Amino acid sequence: MDKKNFLSLLERYQDGTTTPEEEQMLLNYLDSFQNEHDDEWPSALGNSEALKRDILDGILQNMGKEKSKNRLPKRFPSQKFLKYAAGIAILLGSTYLFFEIDDHKKANLPLLQPENSIVLKLDNGSTDVISENDRKNITDSQGNVVGVQTGNTITYAQEKKEQKELVYNELTVPLGKRFDLVLSDGTSVKLNAGSTIKYPIQFIEGHNREVEIWGEAFFDVTRDENHPFLVTANNVQVEVLGTKFNVSSYPEDDDISTVLVEGSVQLTNKDKSNLDDSFVIVPNQKASWDKNSEKMTIEEVETDIYTSWTSGRIIFKNIPFKNIRKKLERRYNVTIINNNQALDEKFYNASFDIETIEQVMKAFKENYSIDYSITDNQIIIN
Repeated sequence: MDKKNFLSLLERYQDGTTTPEEEQMLLNYLDSFQNEHDDEWPSALGNSEALKRDILDGILQNMGKEKSKNRLPKRFPSQKFLKYAAGIAILLGSTYLFFEIDDHKKANLPLLQPENSIVLKLDNGSTDVISENDRKNITDSQGNVVGVQTGNTITYAQEKKEQKELVYNELTVPLGKRFDLVLSDGTSVKLNAGSTIKYPIQFIEGHNREVEIWGEAFFDVTRDENHPFLVTANNVQVEVLGTKFNVSSYPEDDDISTVLVEGSVQLTNKDKSNLDDSFVIVPNQKASWDKNSEKMTIEEVETDIYTSWTSGRIIFKNIPFKNIRKKLERRYNVTIINNNQALDEKFYNASFDIETIEQVMKAFKENYSIDYSITDNQIIIN
């Protein structure tokens, strides 16, 4: 976010026309003052702590409220507010700060981000909020163009440049959204809701093609016999040459699963080197790694059930309701509280595509007599 955009966003906040997501962006930006730049604070702006409290309190006061003509007035007049805003923009320049968790990999949460925003993290740790309607160049930390975003897809440049070290980007997709990537080798990756992928902006000759996934992704890998493609999901590593497969590795799930659509893959427990810990699956098979028992099971499946999300569909076939709840929460970015514990162990069949969450729950009520209520984005099942 540059100075111009920062001032524009602050002015729209003063006018009461910002969205809750934009207010969260402002909050994250302004909140960074609590530990940064205090020594550089311009004396002309007065007491820095008092000013920060005023602006933060104003945003917190209105965050999450619906925009209307009756919206609460701001605590400071527009002229004074923009004077402060100009000083803050000058102070921070073009840097846009987000909070991160130092031990994010241990928690399987690579990045804390503005609510409901897609975030791209560069190799130097800086972040960029990705709007699904944008058309723009993707640059590295040095300002070099490495790819292009067109709508909901980022395509990295495939021409090979002189590069000695791998440089990584990290893309995080929030609940309720999906996003696509085309890596520098032409491999296509579809990211499901609530997922993060870490990948090189350019693969290097003589090195394996390695990416890391938290959440769920569908891969269509470009074949390259000299450079195997490796996907790491928690303790499981999937190795391929060229194939189509789905990997699901959400932190809250009990297992890590790989469903093969085309080609063949080998799965290995990264913590062990024994060949007995490697498994090869063929198309229409699903390999599941149980996190608790550390055992791998392989079964025949209908792949459409596990890959339908890539085209906007969601299919449940003989699935326990506790698993259905998780998938609905990710798909629609809602919270489902189940007060009927016996319901979690029952198995159901259903399929949806363009339905809203209200329509989905209505279908469950009509077909399976499930009683529920919806308030905002929270669903309570009785």
